[in-house]
Amino acid sequence: MAGARTWVLVASRDHARRGVADGFVMANHGKRAPLARMSPGDGVIIYSPTTTFPKGEPLRAVTIVGEVTGDEPEPSVAIPGGFRRRAALREIAPIPLADIRDHLPMSRIRFGFFEIDAADAAGILALAKDLAA
Repeated sequence: MAGARTWVLVASRDHARRGVADGFVMANHGKRAPLARMSPGDGVIIYSPTTTFPKGEPLRAVTIVGEVTGDEPEPSVAIPGGFRRRAALREIAPIPLADIRDHLPMSRIRFGFFEIDAADAAGILALAKDLAA
């Protein structure tokens, strides 16, 4: 899609898997503002620092990829007062941070939600392998 952007969201793999199962993404513990910056057709890359929240095993890998499908943020059923955005997501074989360090700005991971440029997104997505394959 012309003009589509790609967003990196940070979430434990167990939380990200809920999004795959239910068809949505959340950012920054249900904050609306990040989700409002997204548009239908934008890419989504989920980086999982851990397997589970809050004290899972270290994972440090991209685990989920997909595309925004919802027109607007909607209320979350998981977090009262929080928001989510519809998305078509798929789980992939984890892509270790060591393999994508040149494409993923580590200084921004701590913010939990940020945009990456098309070249970096393509570099990460080129390594994505569906688990179902």
